[in-house]
Amino acid sequence: MQRRDVYPSSAPLHALEIPPAEQLHASTVAFLLESGDEEAAGVLLGCALSAWPVGEDWIEDGVQVGLRVELAGPREVYEVLQDGRNPVAVAIHEALAAVLPAHLVLDGVSVRVELVKVEPGWRRRLLEVARGDGVDNQALGEKKACEWNGLRFRSHSEVCIAQALDRVGALFLPNCRARLGAPPDRENREADFLVCYKGRWGILEVDGEPFHPASRAVEDHERDRLFRLQGVPVVEHFDAAECRRDPAGVVRRFLEVLGRV
Repeated sequence: MQRRDVYPSSAPLHALEIPPAEQLHASTVAFLLESGDEEAAGVLLGCALSAWPVGEDWIEDGVQVGLRVELAGPREVYEVLQDGRNPVAVAIHEALAAVLPAHLVLDGVSVRVELVKVEPGWRRRLLEVARGDGVDNQALGEKKACEWNGLRFRSHSEVCIAQALDRVGALFLPNCRARLGAPPDRENREADFLVCYKGRWGILEVDGEPFHPASRAVEDHERDRLFRLQGVPVVEHFDAAECRRDPAGVVRRFLEVLGRV
């Protein structure tokens, strides 16, 4: 059966009172934010949401329509949401049920990994990854690294930013470790993206992933300070969900800051 956000115009009036998927998505995120659950809101923002009716039942007050919701996102989001006992998944399910109109009942939530964009040469690049060839940048120690154009990334959010930087023609070094600091206290530090654009250098960080939890804030601030002391004037942090949802906007704002240096 073809999935639809609403029934066709020939359906009964009550079936036409199903909110559009985008409105349902926005309302659920708003509910989570108002509840103080920024983590669940961020995960849901990183998904595409679709919804369609699956049946109806006659109840005492009229007709109740069942609604099935599907969430599609990157692998790290899928792994969180497929576990029905995960607190984030539970919060999203409860929020979806809470925002539905009275005549709708949440019939279930299915989760899938979003389809990747097919680019020329994808077979060759994925074969290189499978063989362990052709990937020579850092992201050391990352067992589930994402690959794009022969580069390794720690998350789909970073891949989105890399693609956006590529589109504007910026020079960038993703997840490469640097040696810095004053002797004898030299140390290794890794930036998510070291970017050079029109002769200006800056660092773009993608926050909110498992390797950037809130508990690492102090460590991240110390790393930022070290890079600034070495002469990198701009270190900007952006939320991972926003990087997935609007990578072009994130890069545009980052480059605007860089352009003011």
